[in-house]
Amino acid sequence: MLSGELFQTYMSRLEEARLYYEQGLGDGAVEIMHGILHELSGLELPEADRENISALVQRELEKITGSSNAATAPGDESHEQQNPAAVDPSESYQYALALMDGQFWQDAIHELKKAAVVGNQMFECWELAGDCAGRLEHWEEAISYYEIVYTQPNVSEDLKRQVLSKITKCTQALRKKEVRPVVAPKPEPPGKNNGSGEDGNIEHIQEKSAEYIVSSVTSFDQSPASRLIGEQIASWRMGNGEYLTGGRIVYRVSNVLHVGVSSLVVELEEEGSNRRFAGQLLSTPFNEAARPETLANWARTQTMIDSRYLVSIYDIAHVEDQLCIVREHLPLSLGDLLTGGEAMPVPLANYLAYQILIALGDLHLHMGQDERIRRIFHLDLRPSRILLSDERPRLKINNGGLWKTLEDSNPKAVAIHRLPLPFLAYRAPEQFRPYLSRRKPPIFTDIYLFGAIFYEMLTGIPAFKASSFEEYEIQHCEQYPNPPKVWRRDIPEEVNDVVMRCLELDPFKRWRSTTELALVLEKTFTSSYNPAKDGSYAQFLKNCKQN
Repeated sequence: MLSGELFQTYMSRLEEARLYYEQGLGDGAVEIMHGILHELSGLELPEADRENISALVQRELEKITGSSNAATAPGDESHEQQNPAAVDPSESYQYALALMDGQFWQDAIHELKKAAVVGNQMFECWELAGDCAGRLEHWEEAISYYEIVYTQPNVSEDLKRQVLSKITKCTQALRKKEVRPVVAPKPEPPGKNNGSGEDGNIEHIQEKSAEYIVSSVTSFDQSPASRLIGEQIASWRMGNGEYLTGGRIVYRVSNVLHVGVSSLVVELEEEGSNRRFAGQLLSTPFNEAARPETLANWARTQTMIDSRYLVSIYDIAHVEDQLCIVREHLPLSLGDLLTGGEAMPVPLANYLAYQILIALGDLHLHMGQDERIRRIFHLDLRPSRILLSDERPRLKINNGGLWKTLEDSNPKAVAIHRLPLPFLAYRAPEQFRPYLSRRKPPIFTDIYLFGAIFYEMLTGIPAFKASSFEEYEIQHCEQYPNPPKVWRRDIPEEVNDVVMRCLELDPFKRWRSTTELALVLEKTFTSSYNPAKDGSYAQFLKNCKQN
């Protein structure tokens, strides 16, 4: 029989091919499937096992190419004949249903997989296998089966919603079992008062947080930004005459919070209330790519997202000759904390990295409040894009999907060779040399960027550091950094391996999804670890301040 590990390898590659096809990369999907068939022809396997896998791959190929002849890999004719000794899939399916009636869940999973692998009622078999795993409270296994259904290119939207709901429930069950990051209630959007005249849900911008804020660029002239203080700005009216919030809101610029490479961040006070927000203005050349309607469409999509790990976008306002993103404010960024080269305690780094993965997962596979399923990729994940509380070890990712929006709107303005050097430490090989992507979906790019950030959290040292564009390109595209364990012997081997697999040059060799990666990283937690109570986060902030 085909070993479980080998079977899972081929199922993972087939799932990747389906994801390619769903992303509109049909040629890449066909290439992967032909590769599987070619490998099978050269492996010493029982003929029944070879034909079962080959038949499944050929069925998927026929869905894409519309031709069984086009699905034949060079030199591989074995899948054209059926082995009479092969397992009858319909018999396995009926037997699985009987086992489920008797609540023999594990045995039912075994029979369902036998039926699914040859394409017999495949959607239903994988979904039922997930249901059985859920009955056993094997949540990770259940998610893996549901994801197979979800990534099928021809699955109906209704079934996608049904399966996505089950994935969500399994993920929630997993989080209940393990340590969960501490999160605060979600702030109310502007224009809505809680009735008490006080801002009970919004995090106030506290004076003490300012001591941690470090400008990432000192060459910026802050005097023009300072002139904004005291100015009134109002919600921007879109082309259809409507406002993003449903009505016009006036804000007063009360302070300059941060002057950075790509944006200026100011403190905004909503007129008529005590509510405070952050206002983000893109700087040149990024504002050149941010056409008003394009930015408004991005902001509208962001308002549809309901995630505790993504910065909330509330409004788009107009200031001087450009737009201002009105968003939730958190007083720190990961960039502020890593500036001094302070390495995090390993448990704390794992804990925060897990939250980053959950945030990316919410971007990559998200059903919005409008019940539309969206796939959003960050592609500009850097420490400054990760915002934190100064009281609790919780974080949120900012600007999810904005980079792709700017790139689509004006690719020349955000071309990689025009980027400031600090950006290039957090770029993937395929962003320097697009041919290296091998037509892989952008999810693998985000995983690489996460790996670069996690590396720095663990070691206090950037994974990549250079003094020119050419140097960065060579480092990312042709070299590997020293493993984190070289710098810190106390980093567990499994965490070291997690990081280095994220940083594989070949996207195909990286983790398949942030969900898979989060489930692996989650196992590094201890049930008793709580950085909010053990003081490790507060001590880390103190150390960063001293540095």
